[in-house]
Amino acid sequence: MTNDGGISVGYVGVHAAYQVALAAEEMGRLDRFYCSLLDAPGKWGGLLSLVLGADRLVNRRVPGLPPGKVTEHPWPFFGEQVRTFLRRARPHERLQTCEAFDRWLADQLRQSGSRLFYGVDVCAELAFRVAHERGMTCVLECPGIHPAFLQSVWAAAGKPRSAGFLSRPLNLRKLRAYAQADVLLTHSDIHTRSFLEAGFPRSKIIQISCGVNPSLFHAEGRLPVREGEPLRALFVGRITMLKGVPWLWEALQQCPAEVRLTAVGPLTDEGRDLIARAPRNVTYRSPVSKPVLRAIYQEHDVLVLPSLIETFGNVVMEAMACGLPVILTDHCGAPVPDESWRVPVRDGAAIAERLAGYAGDRGRLARDGEKARAFVRKFDPVTVRRRMAADFGRLLGCDPAP
Repeated sequence: MTNDGGISVGYVGVHAAYQVALAAEEMGRLDRFYCSLLDAPGKWGGLLSLVLGADRLVNRRVPGLPPGKVTEHPWPFFGEQVRTFLRRARPHERLQTCEAFDRWLADQLRQSGSRLFYGVDVCAELAFRVAHERGMTCVLECPGIHPAFLQSVWAAAGKPRSAGFLSRPLNLRKLRAYAQADVLLTHSDIHTRSFLEAGFPRSKIIQISCGVNPSLFHAEGRLPVREGEPLRALFVGRITMLKGVPWLWEALQQCPAEVRLTAVGPLTDEGRDLIARAPRNVTYRSPVSKPVLRAIYQEHDVLVLPSLIETFGNVVMEAMACGLPVILTDHCGAPVPDESWRVPVRDGAAIAERLAGYAGDRGRLARDGEKARAFVRKFDPVTVRRRMAADFGRLLGCDPAP
């Protein structure tokens, strides 16, 4: 039995869960963090880090989080990785991984005396049932846009999904978790809007922006803005229509200035088709580790994220921390220092205009890069965790400070 009044956190992946666990620890309220892996001595994550290299688990390394309060359950995650590597992944592989972790998590919570449990949408259905039986307040992180809002985004793009979209197993599991939650955690205005339009009251939603690690993403070593050379643009993310890639290609073809774009991200069959149709000034790179990605940011002038919908967009914060201004759509959740940095969704001409503006005015490019660096300092992990602690303190009816 854990101490009275504590917080338990559980998730098979990353998202905000590790920072939430650290925020609870800094409050003096962490009972237990249940995860797949923690990169720390004496943990499966620490062993894997020694084998694969420290860069592979950088998002699962949390200084200040006591290993003694962390319980790992790596097997669902390991199984998914092995099957994917052997190309034997089954349909709904990720969902099955989450369901397996959720069953284990529910069993763990039967012995918990916590007052608050923090889970993540597809990985919390059974855990929430047990948490409610034990009198806990259930906070649900919702990493994605509400499925009904997502369906409307697809329809507006001329790609309406089938009538059964909301009945797909993954979406049904999300909807059941939403219904069980006492509080929903969102990360941006567009994210919150998707739940408000689905009928959830504003009083049930906590909105907390994601942060960026300044020790990992920074401008030290950044190449200076160069006159007389092509503008070095960058896209980071999955190469899909949902990320707005067709409109990015359109912008590159329309831009009157010379622009070279690097696209970094994983490929599906859809992505391979999009890369095959990319303009000649596009260079593709497969996914890289976070330290390598930092170097890529530092070699470029501007990040473009033309997503049809983006819950937040961590790459936006990472790029700004490295000194890049950004061009993103009004459906991207990440905050920006100047709303003029946003363009309408599905508007290649607007992206081309912004790219041409930076290509023709390198002084403005440099000034906006400095503006981005100054702005993103407000979203360091410590500040974000203090906001989490304040909200959790209100839910528990206590002072968030230790």
